[in-house]
Amino acid sequence: MRGAGAARGKPGTERGGRIALVQAAVCYAIWGVIPVYWKLFSAIPPLQALATRMVWSCAFSIALCLALHARFLPLLRERRAWATFGASSVLIAANWGVYIWASTSGHLLETSLGFFLSPLTSIVLGLVSFHERLSRMQKLATVLAACGAVLFAVAHGGSIWISLALAATFSAYGAVKKRGGYDALPGMAVESLFAVLLGAGLFAIGWVVPGFWDVARTAPDALAVTSAAGIAVLSVGSGVVTAGPLVLYSAAANRVPLSLLGLLQYISPTIVMLLAVTCFGELPDAWQLASFVLIWAGLAAVAWETLRGQRGRSMFDRRGR
Repeated sequence: MRGAGAARGKPGTERGGRIALVQAAVCYAIWGVIPVYWKLFSAIPPLQALATRMVWSCAFSIALCLALHARFLPLLRERRAWATFGASSVLIAANWGVYIWASTSGHLLETSLGFFLSPLTSIVLGLVSFHERLSRMQKLATVLAACGAVLFAVAHGGSIWISLALAATFSAYGAVKKRGGYDALPGMAVESLFAVLLGAGLFAIGWVVPGFWDVARTAPDALAVTSAAGIAVLSVGSGVVTAGPLVLYSAAANRVPLSLLGLLQYISPTIVMLLAVTCFGELPDAWQLASFVLIWAGLAAVAWETLRGQRGRSMFDRRGR
């Protein structure tokens, strides 16, 4: 009887796993096309767009918690939660700020490179912060990624800071959240409360200091929406495109093996790179292409090792994580 029950349960597990796989893929696809959203929003300065994103993502995150009955207020009584989400909100705000500015100033290739580098910088952070041991392939991947970053820096000088800033802030963000260990949705709500304070601070400075919004201003993209109504819609939507994918990610992470989830994350920078090349005229030169090839080789080494480790396991077997 127990064997029959297990057999009946397996299709449900597989079906749930495949739904989760679609959720993860949709999440990463949204993250891949989101630069187009910031180009639509580029009629307002990047710092103002960042502050707006913080405010509306907070509103949407809290609304989700209330709708799904996820309790987040008790976390505010924990000193460790204050430290965790205070740090994570600063890191993600820095990541968003660089990403919005780069998306609207013709640096999509650098953002793509940054998010290709992110899994590899996470490996290094795991070594430093969590004393994880690196496999032979992870060591090879790290060396190849470092060579790619150095080659890019030598060939293009200053623009490598965009890639390194995105990779470093996102990897550090992940490390802080991992060390905190809080549930995704309540944690996202509390983090958004800290972030909204940063956003409110930016709005206060912009109101008091003339020209503050012009500090990192970029020229509006040809796609920019300029009507007041359109900008209002995009402002509200910035909360949806921020929190929505995170909800999909949280749902998928409970069912999709982390090894598979790690491979799916390459969907986002691949889409960004394709958009940069095919839609926005950012054609890579020989040096940029060589840099990408080195980093892709490192990612391929890690992917091969991951898939090799998954061989013989059910894709959605929770014990395989």
